[in-house]
Amino acid sequence: MDLQLVGNILGISTLAVSFVGQVPQIATLLKTKQVEGVSFDAYFIEICSLTIQVLYYYVQKYQILSYADISVLLVQDYILVFLLLAYSKESTSFKQYGQVLGYLAALGAVVTGTITKELVVTVMKAVTFLNISSKLTFVLSILKSKDTSNMAASSFLLYVYSNLVRMFTSYVILQDMTVFLQMVVNFTLNALVSYLIVRYKDGNKDSTKKQE
Repeated sequence: MDLQLVGNILGISTLAVSFVGQVPQIATLLKTKQVEGVSFDAYFIEICSLTIQVLYYYVQKYQILSYADISVLLVQDYILVFLLLAYSKESTSFKQYGQVLGYLAALGAVVTGTITKELVVTVMKAVTFLNISSKLTFVLSILKSKDTSNMAASSFLLYVYSNLVRMFTSYVILQDMTVFLQMVVNFTLNALVSYLIVRYKDGNKDSTKKQE
């Protein structure tokens, strides 16, 4: 079978999955209006990572199917960060405002052409560290609170599937080792986060039982 055809089919499947990727997490926040245990920093770092990846695929002139799912997930992450800011019981810190303004300034630089293709390609090599930072922030936040009742494991499991597909397309079709190695790291860390979410899903309930 033509590998390009297989890649296109898998690309369509990940695009379909991406449309519901963060929907469970968004629905959970809208339903509970509780953001305890859900890390703003982790999602913000993820937004930075996804943005760089979308720009990289674009400047490399890869087929749109190879990064359409990332673009959809990026939009969903925008919604999540907005909800985290809106439902936070603590006042939004200057740090968070600074992060958002810095991100918008960077996007402005891209739109105006200040950031070159060469710079995007160079920065892409550092995305692995952003991904590690994002997922480790999730892991540390979960281990600290031991309560993931406000997090949706299905969102991260869908990430795991998307990572597997992207490992195949980046290695076999695109032959882009930069992307392949990033997907290996993403797959491992998303699987770990998924496990921890399931492990501590009833965190508050377990604590209540022990107190009783």
